[in-house]
Amino acid sequence: MVDTAVAVTTLTEGTISGDLVAGGTSVTTGNVAVIAALGETRNLIIAMQAASASVVTVQAGDNPPAQRQGLGANATNTIGSGEVRLLMLEGGRYVQDDGTIRITVGANTVIFRVLRAPDTV
Repeated sequence: MVDTAVAVTTLTEGTISGDLVAGGTSVTTGNVAVIAALGETRNLIIAMQAASASVVTVQAGDNPPAQRQGLGANATNTIGSGEVRLLMLEGGRYVQDDGTIRITVGANTVIFRVLRAPDTV
């Protein structure tokens, strides 16, 4: 397994943004998307796109800071061929002790785009 850093783009209120559809980071089969969430997930939107059907697993966090990590990983995220799946995650379950979120790609390459809505929204 190889870790692939996925950048977080903070959106600007009142600005039309091509960040919603442009770019992204490709993570291949068996590798892990590492999102630098800085321990804060309440305004984080994770968009995942797959050209061919794939399944991703959000790994359970560490305790601390993830007090609900005992609920385990979330492996119910199936992305259909050519589809986009959006996730908003609970920090109390998925944040690692370094503030990241880790998502393992099961089959076929997935493109990740991570957006942070500004606090003013």
